[in-house]
Amino acid sequence: MKVVIQVSEKDKIPMGNIVGSHIAVLKDVETIEVVFLEGAIVATVNEEMIKPLLEEKKLILMACKTSMEMNNIKASDLVKGVSPTPQGGFIEIIRRQQEGWYYIHV
Repeated sequence: MKVVIQVSEKDKIPMGNIVGSHIAVLKDVETIEVVFLEGAIVATVNEEMIKPLLEEKKLILMACKTSMEMNNIKASDLVKGVSPTPQGGFIEIIRRQQEGWYYIHV
């Protein structure tokens, strides 16, 4: 099973950490992608905000390219282990859903 998690509000970042970490322990989950966008984009430049997720091997952490541009965040500003989405965050989420990934919005 593969899961994509959308975190779009700054105050939901801790919940994104909890959900991502809890889902990662499930045996049938092979990959989890967490997409940070809108107000939650700040987490992608602050290691302390996403530290629990950085430690999980099953997780892919993505920063919405559009939110990065709107907040003057460069790829070089991202915490090690976070990658920009190829296009916008919503496009990434839709793409994953089309591929059959389960979707969670925190």
